[in-house]
Amino acid sequence: MKILYASLIVLCLGLGACTTPMPVETGYPLTYQQKMRSAHHWDVMAIDVANWLQDALMMPNLEYDKGHEAQERPTISLYLEPPRYYTAAGAGFYDLLTTRLVERGFIITTTPSAGLPVSYDMQVVKSGLPETVKDEIIVNVSVMNADRYLLRYSNVYYVGDKNQYMAMQQPATRIIEVVGP
Repeated sequence: MKILYASLIVLCLGLGACTTPMPVETGYPLTYQQKMRSAHHWDVMAIDVANWLQDALMMPNLEYDKGHEAQERPTISLYLEPPRYYTAAGAGFYDLLTTRLVERGFIITTTPSAGLPVSYDMQVVKSGLPETVKDEIIVNVSVMNADRYLLRYSNVYYVGDKNQYMAMQQPATRIIEVVGP
């Protein structure tokens, strides 16, 4: 009888070894994220983008630098596209980004065909968890060449309060039909 139980245990262990365990749900490792609490933080976001563009577009070119002095480096013209929809946050970020790009030596033009087009959008995302309702912004910046992306930057920030969230919302618009005599 003991041999029967022993063989039954061995059989069960063998069958158990043949099954594939189901994956166990787990969370992501802890990460940190910037939180937007004031206009200064919008400036910090503009500085992040300007630094990224400077690093991506004005990186030292060792081949060019061999025969030229640093001040002879060609400058880069950018056309910073205005926000598609007017919002207080969008307009503020546009102005701050323009300033930060000029400070880094870029030529910012108001003529679309005179520089590489730089566009950005800010997407508001609201988390769905009731105990941790948070508003976040996804910022995407693109540098284009015709129909191709040359560069793309994306980052995520917390929004500090509902007022900043409201400042980012596209204003309500109406279409009014005017009928003449």
